[in-house]
Amino acid sequence: MSKVGIFGGSFDPVHIGHTELAVQAAKELKLSETIVIPAFHSPLKPKCSATFAQRFEMVRLAFEGIPGFAVSDIEKKLGGKSFTINTIRALKEIYPKKTEFYLIIGGDQLFTIEKWFRYEAILKEVHVAAVTREGISYTDMVEYANEIGRIKVLDLPVPDISSTQIRSELSHGGSAEGLLCPAVLGYIRKEGIYIA
Repeated sequence: MSKVGIFGGSFDPVHIGHTELAVQAAKELKLSETIVIPAFHSPLKPKCSATFAQRFEMVRLAFEGIPGFAVSDIEKKLGGKSFTINTIRALKEIYPKKTEFYLIIGGDQLFTIEKWFRYEAILKEVHVAAVTREGISYTDMVEYANEIGRIKVLDLPVPDISSTQIRSELSHGGSAEGLLCPAVLGYIRKEGIYIA
């Protein structure tokens, strides 16, 4: 039975914290494949600074050459607001019936999961793995995950970087080097994204 990871987000921009989280989670969960999915229109986040095409290209560049990872534009194909339950069900139509899906989320997302559209259905249809984040107590995460049920907390050493921090740095003339993979930083500079 194959185990497939689903790792979604706005990725505005995708940074090394995202790639580290996804790679470490895939290893910990022993996944055969992980699908990275840039959100088309996130229902819980404000409008992105970069277009979907730009965010998709940045994600493609960030994960290019990492074995076991594929980038998908499935949420663009589905159109409208990007509800995770719809994405999961669309993927289930594509993959063999016996495929086990693992939704990988960050620690900050864990505490908002009850606000997600039809979150109870998500918990029934896939395994959910929440990765610890600096500044968020591991104990709190485990307690919260246990209250909701069907969520596994992964304590992994992931760099604490935020896309908001990167956008701010770039808009104020900073380089953001070391926070983004070189190909993504090169693309941002070429396209003039986030740069004032």
